[in-house]
Amino acid sequence: MDTVWHLEWPHGHLDVHAKGGMLSDVTLVRGKRQLQPFYEAPWIGDASAHPQGLLGHMRSEFPCVPFGTPWAAETVVESWQQSLATPVREHDYPLDASDDLLHGYACTGDWTLLRQTELEIQVALEYPPASSIARVVRVIRADPDGPAIDFVLKVQARKRTRRPIGLHPNLALPSVAGAFQIQPGTFQFGVVHPGGPEPGVSRADPGAIFNELDKVPLRTGGTGAFDRFPFAHDTEEIVQLCGTDGSVVLTDDESQVAYRLSWDAAVLPSLLLWISNRGRSHSPWNSRNLCLGVEPVASAFELGCRAALSVNPINERGVPTAVVIEPGEPVEIAYRFEVLTQ
Repeated sequence: MDTVWHLEWPHGHLDVHAKGGMLSDVTLVRGKRQLQPFYEAPWIGDASAHPQGLLGHMRSEFPCVPFGTPWAAETVVESWQQSLATPVREHDYPLDASDDLLHGYACTGDWTLLRQTELEIQVALEYPPASSIARVVRVIRADPDGPAIDFVLKVQARKRTRRPIGLHPNLALPSVAGAFQIQPGTFQFGVVHPGGPEPGVSRADPGAIFNELDKVPLRTGGTGAFDRFPFAHDTEEIVQLCGTDGSVVLTDDESQVAYRLSWDAAVLPSLLLWISNRGRSHSPWNSRNLCLGVEPVASAFELGCRAALSVNPINERGVPTAVVIEPGEPVEIAYRFEVLTQ
């Protein structure tokens, strides 16, 4: 039975689930309006769908330690194959089974409550004994002065280690094509996912480099705009904006509201955009999933630890794809989600 902790304040309410430490049922109040910016998987509660692991309870927002899951080298374009095939140096950063879970043990473990006040929930998760990660702590704090949530993720290590880490806010998209606009701050360069990510469906050119989000190279030639959603066509796309300034504005023209996500780009220098636009027809997706993952990361896409820890086309350009964690020196990542005045 999943334990749920509830937080309610004058400007909104939210739940935190023990399973995966996930945020859900977020409502933010601006004036007389009750806004629900986040997504939850449409199959949650569907008796006919029984996905295992993360997909079985994927909700609004959650931390990923480590970020991603292993991909086979032959599934990506040639420029990325060596990165995926390079073994991790076991004496430096040994991997264990929990490192290969989709987006890490944090997403599937049962978190425990450390503290709850009128404005704050703190939860923690102890990692398996074989993991180089010892513990993660998550702080969710309501802003007493407005419709905003402040977060802190703390990652503690048993031994010196290096891991890809990410945050995974999932935003709900409106029904009208192009009504949701993303306005990232500055970034050094963008990269298209080197493996598709959905073979035969994804349209962006795998592994391509770009400089503007509204000019992403396509497989068939030319470019496409990846700054407004949902797309009119069904697809599944992932792009990574590398070397960001740690801020993105998200505007929903349909509901006339804007949000901002800001984070510590000194630790998580990239922003992964997961564009799930009804492009996956197999279960549990069933051509019905519509969301935008707006994910600050230090990672090489979601290609797992091996790709992130080896030399790859992102860190070769000077943007880190993993975080160093020293025992006794926890890494702390602060971030904030807020409603902007319209």
